[in-house]
Amino acid sequence: MPRLFQTVLLIMTFTMDYARADTPHPCSVDGVAIGGYDLVSYHQSGGPQMGLADIDVQYDHQTYLFANADNRALFLSNPSQYLPRYQGWCAATLSMGRLACPDYTNFKIEDGQLLLFELVGFTNGRTLWNSDPLGFRTRADANALELLN
Repeated sequence: MPRLFQTVLLIMTFTMDYARADTPHPCSVDGVAIGGYDLVSYHQSGGPQMGLADIDVQYDHQTYLFANADNRALFLSNPSQYLPRYQGWCAATLSMGRLACPDYTNFKIEDGQLLLFELVGFTNGRTLWNSDPLGFRTRADANALELLN
């Protein structure tokens, strides 16, 4: 099945089914969110690190992995500080009114929030976002109200 068709099918499934509170995020692989990366490590020097399967947390019907117990404890103390904005969808693509799974190594911390971006061919969502952060944020916030709630 061509990748574009798979992506469209994934988005259609999301829009029809994701409103249920018990539905895992469509970008999760085997129930592991954010590609298995440690959410806290995005906010630390050195950037994102892969989490370990035995240091995990179930939160909001997702499994999050952490590189160490300290990062797990930091997450549990304030999950909203570490969860990605826009429920982990590509921020730039959301600003265009669509949903796309990001490349979890293509990220930005903006105003203390983790933003994730897709990286497809010559298109880098983060580069687009950085060309007009306020405009992209405004459009993404508006589209999030419609597509993610």
